[in-house]
Amino acid sequence: MIVFKYKISRFGKIIYFLFLIIISCSQNTIFKVPQTIPDDRNHVPKPASKNFHLYGEYFDRQIILQLDEFFDFSRQYRNLTGTRKESINVDAFGEVANSSWFTNRNSFKKMSGQELIRGPNSGSGPDKSGFWTITRAKVQGVTPGFSIKDNKGDNYLIKFDPQGYPELASGAEVISTKLFYAMGYNTPENYIVYFDPQILKLKDDVTFTDRMGRKRAMNKSDLQEILDGIQKLPNGDIRALASKYLDGVPIGPFQYKGIRKDDYNDLIPHQHRRELRGLWILSAWLNHFDTKDSNSLDMYVTENGKSFVKHFLIDFGATLGSASHGPNYAWRGYQYDIDPGIIFANIFTFGLYIRPWEKFDGVKYPSIGVYNAEPFEPMKYRPLCPNPAFENMTLLDGYWAAKIVMSFTDQQLKVIIGEAQYSDPEAENYLFRVIKERRDIIGEYFFSRVNPLDKFKIETSAKNGPTLVFSDLAVESGLIGQNDSYYKFSCMEYRKDKPNVLDEGQMRSTSISLVKVFQQLSKNSSFKLNNPSESWIIVNIQTQRGKNSAWSKPVKIFLEMSLENNTFKIIGIKRQT
Repeated sequence: MIVFKYKISRFGKIIYFLFLIIISCSQNTIFKVPQTIPDDRNHVPKPASKNFHLYGEYFDRQIILQLDEFFDFSRQYRNLTGTRKESINVDAFGEVANSSWFTNRNSFKKMSGQELIRGPNSGSGPDKSGFWTITRAKVQGVTPGFSIKDNKGDNYLIKFDPQGYPELASGAEVISTKLFYAMGYNTPENYIVYFDPQILKLKDDVTFTDRMGRKRAMNKSDLQEILDGIQKLPNGDIRALASKYLDGVPIGPFQYKGIRKDDYNDLIPHQHRRELRGLWILSAWLNHFDTKDSNSLDMYVTENGKSFVKHFLIDFGATLGSASHGPNYAWRGYQYDIDPGIIFANIFTFGLYIRPWEKFDGVKYPSIGVYNAEPFEPMKYRPLCPNPAFENMTLLDGYWAAKIVMSFTDQQLKVIIGEAQYSDPEAENYLFRVIKERRDIIGEYFFSRVNPLDKFKIETSAKNGPTLVFSDLAVESGLIGQNDSYYKFSCMEYRKDKPNVLDEGQMRSTSISLVKVFQQLSKNSSFKLNNPSESWIIVNIQTQRGKNSAWSKPVKIFLEMSLENNTFKIIGIKRQT
């Protein structure tokens, strides 16, 4: 009976997906409230673990994906005409609901300093009151690492900074972890730790691959040789990054395209999820260039009595100016590992083409690496290899991400950067300036292309009656002055494709009185109460920056109205791009 039940569930999942595609592809101009996306944290049986193939992913991303997109002529047509398919998993306001992928945090409600500092952490890191028992060891590659179990029985992965670049990878990982968590993603608990190497104890059955390529048991001499190569503080202690093992059962990485077929909660193809499409812009901000499948992890967890798959972003040591093993390469973020466009540009210009990153001065601060705001351009940012979700991003996906980026105030950024515990105040100040400048570049780009009016709500008072209130995110974030901002609006009854203007005007404030709208509709006996399929109210608002500039495209706010109790309700928003 159980097998039959889940076969039906899979069939239902396919039907539901087709329904979502039909809704999302509809070009009907009549507003319809989108169907609610089911909660994906329902109980499901444990999916099978997946193996990861790095070279297979590279081949798929660089070759197969590019060929698929090249021969997808309908997609090419949509790209040329500016009619790309929008994300499927958004509500009537263009937002993403809380799910096993994402939780709305700082952009919905400003997090306090303590909340930002805590981030995903549930404690204070590995317990140093007893030994750390090494259960696994990685000595191959540029930087070694250990898995340890502390005195409380908690397991951590210990990562070390590259030789000659203290604080580089550990600082980048802690900052990016806390920022991605505050953005809304699931991340591990990552801590900066300082410890005496004498606290380490080798478990009896630890094996490793030595420099000769032989897999054998590790002994105390091997451990000491590794520790001798790790940079130490003047007092002999070691600074490292401790990443706590995630709760639950790991079942392999998620993919940025398709669905996990044995997860019956997984309804939305990943390339059509707004939180994965918008991750392009969020990754561009922090130079998280390594957005491969392998830097994600699906965990089978139990929360609130239900077992389901929870999706995590992991491993942020290669962000900001760090490449984990050393400073980032200057070209990272500006081209793919294998970038045909750059290759052909070099060939046809006989090597005379000067790439933007070639003007960089290199490493200014060893603890920061290579991280600049000039000549950063959000839409020209490139990860290591093409990402299917990024390739499908629309302007509205980017606007959603820009709202998250711009939600972080200067003070919030300073609080988070302070958690990296940099020893050089100048390096810390430099990093803050670059993160801030890249933040503002993202805001300026998207807020100039999508009308950044948001946070709409209805306020009612005995004195002023019903009023539509909103925020101008460009003004709120300090990108534009309020004195340079003008707004014009029109309120209309939209009935059977015959608009009837009820009120219009221009103002400098971010509020619109709906009293006149109410009075006009009170006299109109043909207005059908609370039946938006045939009659509703649309408020169009446009923005102007400076008296002589062009008006933006409108934001359309859809309202329901009750004549009985003199109230309005916002039922949705449409943004023109």
